[in-house]
Amino acid sequence: MRLSIASLFGLLAVLLAPPVFAGPGDKEANQGMNAARGGFCKRAIPLLESAESQRHRPSSAVPLADCYVKQGDLLKASDIYHKVASEKKAPGYNARDVAAITSAKKKAAQLDARIPTLVVTPAEPYEGLVVEIDGEVISEPSAPHRFDPGEVLVIVARAEGHEETSQKITLKEKQRREIKLRLKPKPGGKKPPEKPVAEKPPEKKPPEKPVAEKPPEKKPPEKPVAKKPPEKKPPKKPVAKKPAEKKPPRAAEKPVAKKPAEKKPPRVAEKPVAKKPPRAAEKPAEDKPRVATGPDERPKPAVEMPEPTPPSARRQRDVWLGAGFQGFFIPQLMFGLLGEGGRDVLVPGGDISLSTRLGRRFDLVFSVAYARFWMDETPFKPKGHPDTDYEIVESDLQALQAGVRLVWNIPLDRDELFAFRVGAGLGVGWTFMGDLYRTQAYPGDAVPGDPGSFVPGDPYRYVKCRGPNNPVGSFRYCNQLDYDADHYPGYVEPSWFTRPKGRPQGLRPLVYPWLVLPEIGLALRPWDRVAFDLRVGASVTGLLGGLGIRFAL
Repeated sequence: MRLSIASLFGLLAVLLAPPVFAGPGDKEANQGMNAARGGFCKRAIPLLESAESQRHRPSSAVPLADCYVKQGDLLKASDIYHKVASEKKAPGYNARDVAAITSAKKKAAQLDARIPTLVVTPAEPYEGLVVEIDGEVISEPSAPHRFDPGEVLVIVARAEGHEETSQKITLKEKQRREIKLRLKPKPGGKKPPEKPVAEKPPEKKPPEKPVAEKPPEKKPPEKPVAKKPPEKKPPKKPVAKKPAEKKPPRAAEKPVAKKPAEKKPPRVAEKPVAKKPPRAAEKPAEDKPRVATGPDERPKPAVEMPEPTPPSARRQRDVWLGAGFQGFFIPQLMFGLLGEGGRDVLVPGGDISLSTRLGRRFDLVFSVAYARFWMDETPFKPKGHPDTDYEIVESDLQALQAGVRLVWNIPLDRDELFAFRVGAGLGVGWTFMGDLYRTQAYPGDAVPGDPGSFVPGDPYRYVKCRGPNNPVGSFRYCNQLDYDADHYPGYVEPSWFTRPKGRPQGLRPLVYPWLVLPEIGLALRPWDRVAFDLRVGASVTGLLGGLGIRFAL
């Protein structure tokens, strides 16, 4: 019984005992990793170096190498990456260590491509050649050696019987440089004796054999060629001239019988015709086609006029009723104009429009649109404020917008099947539903109860404060000392037309102006009474995009 009671007390002592002290260097490693994530490498490097000197862990070695890269110490970083990449999972390694080993392999390959190299090649062999770079003797100068970019390297070279030479160079990232080394001989110095070259005895050629001359060949005598007598051409026969043909005499022309004049019926008594007013001055006779008046004068051909182009078969429609999708895209860049943090936000919605034609090319469009300004948890702080002022901002606002636009239509073809549209618009918006939420935040990698671990880090890893100094040690982030003293879970931002007592003016928009300039688009009218519109533009609420359909009334 005593043994069982003793065992029970031992078990309770283990369960209720304070946590076992962390291993050597763990505190420095956690602080250094948090500082490295926040970009504070000057603070992180000594902490991580201290942690690595006490015990080695890949999860702290890789952030140390990352900081070396940012400081320009690429060689130090490369050595650490390769050392970690060659490790295997050891007992006691956690998930962070395994992830660090995997990432070290990729980072080592990327960093090696950035490190510049230098090759010193002698222009000729020098006896007793010694090459020093920054005071360190290079055993094989003709092999590539790696150096940090941006550093000034002093290269000194000396050899027996030659003057010492030095030069300074600076390498850039990814540079592969080669230097041809030429040394000047010392004045009055003896040149090394040249080795005598053994002359080869002249080769004896065998005596040439006499070539027997062939007797000249006798050509057979040429046979005389019999000349043909010149051919006699027959005399030309005289050509007999044909006698001129006599034309027969013209026959006497027959007289043409004249037709008797037709008798016209007697005219009926005509009514007196009212005299017309004198006509305007007629065009000169040159504009009228001339008619032949004599046997020798020919009439001029009539000028053919081109046929007029038929008008478009499309009928102009003056009133259109349309509907479609209309949305906004708010890039993170717009948050950067006011502070730090933020994210890309897509605002979906739709609109109903009524357009009327002004003249022949302009449309006046009246529209009512809906927009849903929904934003997930997003870190944000005003510009110029410390990192302790970061908040988690959320929104589920919904708005209605009424506006008017003026659009200029530019037909792209004769049938007006396609048209380019350019315009601008203005209006007003009203957030009729939803709220804006703001909550103080602290670094998510901090260790509760350790105030030293609450250091600035990646704002997108910040989490909401649960209350003042909750969790313990977060008093610099979760407090009641400034304007956001009551920004804890459940806080709703008031409207900007409201100013709570002792608090700054609210930031929730209620009524806001709406402006789009410019707006460009393309219209497709496949049928006489139906058209499709695609449009984009820039507005005060972000980049506008819309796709809709219109029906002629």
